[in-house]
Amino acid sequence: MKRLLFFGFIIISFCSYSQIFVDDVDRVAVVVIDYCVNKNGNRYDITVNQEKSTYKHDGWQQGCLEHFKKGKLIYPMKMTDECWQSVYYFVNSKYKTYELPQEDRIKCKAFHRGKFKYENPAYSETIMKRRKKNQIEKGGLGGTQKYKIKWRDDHKYQLEAIKMSLKKDKHKEGNLIEVEIIEILNDKTYLYKAYITNDDNTDIVFGLITKI
Repeated sequence: MKRLLFFGFIIISFCSYSQIFVDDVDRVAVVVIDYCVNKNGNRYDITVNQEKSTYKHDGWQQGCLEHFKKGKLIYPMKMTDECWQSVYYFVNSKYKTYELPQEDRIKCKAFHRGKFKYENPAYSETIMKRRKKNQIEKGGLGGTQKYKIKWRDDHKYQLEAIKMSLKKDKHKEGNLIEVEIIEILNDKTYLYKAYITNDDNTDIVFGLITKI
């Protein structure tokens, strides 16, 4: 039986970023695309995963589906005879330039260490353990990912990818990811935005992380 895995793809139309700004979500919602790759590197069984997709706008879901079908896989021959998922992010447009108020930044120290999870159905099984200088993510379909973490401010930190357990992710080792906490929902959950600084990929990703 084929395993269900995650992988990236090159966007060639529809939108130039991994997230799309809209006004009908509270913060962040996702459309998850399921697909498989045959022995020749061609995709098939491309569908919207309704169980994991939290953005239910039918028009946008179909748009994501058509956009994905027009895209090209980065490493198709490393993905053969497997099934995968790709994620589209829909973010409330107010967060384009949103920043955490100065008076709330001290509260982010509660997130500097501990155990956390992503509030994203596509990564619901991933657990991260954050220490003073390291962050390790395990579980789900992403294998084990190890990062060095450096806090630049109470609400900003940098992750350096030092070890990816899956062969398909080895090219990510050495990536520098800048993360900024832009909203605190409560004493357990925060909204962040993140982007890679040493790569041609300029996508900004938004998401929610909860301390557990």
